[in-house]
Amino acid sequence: MSKIAAVFGATGLVGKELILQLIQGGDYHKVMVFNRSQQNYESPKIEEFIIDGQNFESISNKVIPDDLYCCIGTTMKKAGSKAAFQKVDYEIPVWLAKTAEKNEVEKLFIVSSVGANPKSKNFYLSTKGKMEQEVLKYKIPGIYFFRPSMLLGNRNELRFGEILGKRAMKLSGFLMIGKLKKYKAISAKVVAQTMLKVAQGDYSKHFFESNELWDLAQ
Repeated sequence: MSKIAAVFGATGLVGKELILQLIQGGDYHKVMVFNRSQQNYESPKIEEFIIDGQNFESISNKVIPDDLYCCIGTTMKKAGSKAAFQKVDYEIPVWLAKTAEKNEVEKLFIVSSVGANPKSKNFYLSTKGKMEQEVLKYKIPGIYFFRPSMLLGNRNELRFGEILGKRAMKLSGFLMIGKLKKYKAISAKVVAQTMLKVAQGDYSKHFFESNELWDLAQ
């Protein structure tokens, strides 16, 4: 019997790819999508919910899937401050974990980042690492973190620094071997494919590094 999936962060690079694959696949008969603005999906599988500002508690009783996917993420530049960044990349995933435990969600999948480490001197990476640590405290049967390197794909907004970085990563990709392989740029499509593959399996590990995502997607 097919299951129900829920997706937060469906308008980002990985989120958009994940939605496409969820629509096309047969593992879920319904996909609950939580967005800040109406996206008008055409698939009959999708049930869309609109989040009113930062009032996540108002939709907590609606987050009742079998599997919950969190593809939410921003940048320091877009967030505008450390506090705003932390609200998105730390507080929302932790709230989802709390809600998943309360609503007895079976599996939680979260897009994190290569290099995530709570002890990192880099605020972005330390925030991601602390988020992972906090999420693991919740009693959810399956918790999985995906740590991609720089994501490749078409965004809705232009990020010129990121565009230059992607070009450099593509050109130097052949040098990314051995321990450096996990820093090789990876497509959002591959990350989404891997998330769904892990959802279908029985994995005891919590973390999937970027190079492992490449291997699992084969």
